[in-house]
Amino acid sequence: MTNTFKPLISDESGILSNLEQRAKKVMNLTAKVRNALTGPERHHVLAAAYHEDTLIITTDSAAWTAQIRFAQDDLRKHLSGLGEKTFIHLKVRVGNARDAG
Repeated sequence: MTNTFKPLISDESGILSNLEQRAKKVMNLTAKVRNALTGPERHHVLAAAYHEDTLIITTDSAAWTAQIRFAQDDLRKHLSGLGEKTFIHLKVRVGNARDAG
């Protein structure tokens, strides 16, 4: 057996630590987005993340994209009030619920 995986397992490079931090940020932002939404669409948000000045929300069905876009202004105010950066654009994508959990 070689030591090919030793750097990854020991995380000397910080790759796993970085990945864990990024995952926690996504989970925390997703929870904030769900809490900001007031309708049933909140239960269909799979993930939320920023990409520059864009908030990207992934939902489990296209049926919820319009409701989430409609709540954009309230969502922006709520997240800003929690200290999140203000997004300029909102993208709502449809993902696969089986891959999220």
